[in-house]
Amino acid sequence: MTIEQKKNFIINIIYLGIITGIIYIFIKHIFVLIMPFLIGFIVALLLRPAIHFTAEKFHIPHKAAAILLILLFYSISGLFLSWISLYCLAEIKDSIARIPEMYVLYIEPVINDLFTIIEEVSTDIDPSIVSVIQDISAFLFKSVDSLVSKISSTVIQFISSFVSFLPSLFLGIVFAIIFSFFIAIDYNKIIDYISEKFKPKTQSFINEVKGFATEIGLKYLKAYLILMGITFVELALGLTILKVDRAVNIAALIAVIDFLPILGTGGIIIPWIIFEVIKGNLSFAFGLTILYLIITVVRNILEPKLIGGQIGLHPIVMIICMYIGLKSFGFAGLIILPVIIAFLKHQYDTNKFQYFKQV
Repeated sequence: MTIEQKKNFIINIIYLGIITGIIYIFIKHIFVLIMPFLIGFIVALLLRPAIHFTAEKFHIPHKAAAILLILLFYSISGLFLSWISLYCLAEIKDSIARIPEMYVLYIEPVINDLFTIIEEVSTDIDPSIVSVIQDISAFLFKSVDSLVSKISSTVIQFISSFVSFLPSLFLGIVFAIIFSFFIAIDYNKIIDYISEKFKPKTQSFINEVKGFATEIGLKYLKAYLILMGITFVELALGLTILKVDRAVNIAALIAVIDFLPILGTGGIIIPWIIFEVIKGNLSFAFGLTILYLIITVVRNILEPKLIGGQIGLHPIVMIICMYIGLKSFGFAGLIILPVIIAFLKHQYDTNKFQYFKQV
């Protein structure tokens, strides 16, 4: 390696370090702020073909078609998400309300029976142990009682904080809808105006990034829809084998919730397992546990392969990117960091990072 090549290598490493720092700040601090506008832009971009088709097919103005389809999209999405949210909140509310009742009906009798047996056995061995066991029993009852109360209060506090978050969420949705309208109506004018402010080389790079991001976004969606379909099939078969009523409906609901970033499959099945254990349905709880383990293992094996295969990353690289992204930036990093690495790989494969090949 010549001195000039070393200089170029060091300069480019510094350049990549600066870019990495900018990306970190963007994901960590700016991404959340621009999320409504980003969603609005993506929705308008995805609906562009449908808007053009509707305007030409039914001979209506482009603006009217844009307003109609955007309203239709957000209305259907809002109704669907509202139905899921209300259903989940209702189930959570009922479960919380039943916690004290379940404790009295299922947990307390089991503990009583357990300590009665221990007292009977210990009496034959050493009568002095009985008082110690009674003290332990009283302490355990008090601890479990306080634990149940704490769990109930914690869940109620979580729901209260979620409810307080709803106004800002609603405001973000409103801004996303308004932004979608403006982008869909004047997309070409806005893009042309922005493009005029950059040099041809920068315009070419922006168009490349836009095309790459659109392609990757569609591939991401395809991969997660495949995962959701696999999860649905596993759940439907497993719940049918376990003889659960409305197994297909429940499987569909859990599969859709699994697509969401907050709950996932475990957010539904794990509380269900705990509830069945408390009720004493150990065989059914064991079956649910096996089903959950199968779903988790299959997903963890397929997710890096499917998504990595779609965006052109090796499964090992995909796992590393997803883990670092999740730990560093939360759910946003889980998606964005692999995309950034895939874009850098694309730049390298298209000889945009030739200096690395000179090393």
